[in-house]
Amino acid sequence: MSMYLIANIIVCVCALAGFIYGGIQFFRPKKALYAQMITLSLGCIAFGRLFNVVRLLTGGNLTEHFQLGFLGLIGSLMFFFSANYGTVDSLLDDRSKEFTKYRLIALAAPVAAILMYVGLFLLSEVSDLWKIMGAVLTVFVMVASYFNLKHLIFPDVDFGVVKCLRPYNLLALIYSVSIFVESCALSRNNELLTFICCCVTGLVTAAIIPTVVRGIAKWKT
Repeated sequence: MSMYLIANIIVCVCALAGFIYGGIQFFRPKKALYAQMITLSLGCIAFGRLFNVVRLLTGGNLTEHFQLGFLGLIGSLMFFFSANYGTVDSLLDDRSKEFTKYRLIALAAPVAAILMYVGLFLLSEVSDLWKIMGAVLTVFVMVASYFNLKHLIFPDVDFGVVKCLRPYNLLALIYSVSIFVESCALSRNNELLTFICCCVTGLVTAAIIPTVVRGIAKWKT
């Protein structure tokens, strides 16, 4: 059994467990849309990794051709972005000058993503396919990580929700870094680094929903 297969099984099982737990917790009447979006992101991760597992079991590989499992990564980042931007950010940030510094600091996340892409993909000896896939991943990491970092540092002014959900936003940032480095490892056919990244991603995806559950419970009390 290859390291790639074991690594994707780990992430698939952890994300699927989180998706099921999140579905039980949050897909009920009057439950937070924010949490539902995060749960759907775990569903994207689980099904994307499931495709990778099936691909590997049927004799394919994850390094030489475009894989549909990659769309699971993109879907997860889209839901992370939607959770913060669509349901929380407008409540926190009234676009006043008072909060300008936090918006500027949060730009460090997308800037770091661009620099990582340039160094790890664009200027490296990787195939054109991985340069394109890396570019697509970078765009979605940029928009998701911007709001994760912003809500990690943003002050709690009126609602108290930011403080309660900071642990989730930290986990989401770690997830973004982990899948980015994993893609870099795959582009170089580095099994060990891929396995390490998937272990990190698995731990993060397993922790996200319990963290959100605790955060929301703390906020309501």
